[in-house]
Amino acid sequence: MAETKDDIAAERDALKAENEQLKARLAEASSAAAELAPARGYAPAQTFQLSEGDRQELIAHGVVNVGGVAMTRDDVRAKLGDDQQNVDLGTAEIDPATAAAMQQHRPQGAQPGVDFVYPSVAPGQIDPAVAGTPGISGPAADAK
Repeated sequence: MAETKDDIAAERDALKAENEQLKARLAEASSAAAELAPARGYAPAQTFQLSEGDRQELIAHGVVNVGGVAMTRDDVRAKLGDDQQNVDLGTAEIDPATAAAMQQHRPQGAQPGVDFVYPSVAPGQIDPAVAGTPGISGPAADAK
């Protein structure tokens, strides 16, 4: 038995009506879920966090290198957030040799914090044993 044009049109109209009802229910459910869900896009402010290793170094030496900056107990205490205010930072005096070593300026290459990388044996100088081999370029260091 073949469907008539009127049967097809009636089925199409019924499906369109059902589709509209489902769209309305989906929009209603989405708006209800949006009211219950927390607002997106909230990012808490970044706070200073003292690692346990840095805390131990601070206790032992009185100075610690955090993010490339030498910090004393007072510097660290000023940066700590409310959640770390009661952290024990020790009471040892600052070792002058350690403080001087952390404060000394080292010449920087292209990469901050990296003086030289093997096969370099000094900034801008290549190990004479490997100088001239394929893939390694640069002047050989003087044998000393």
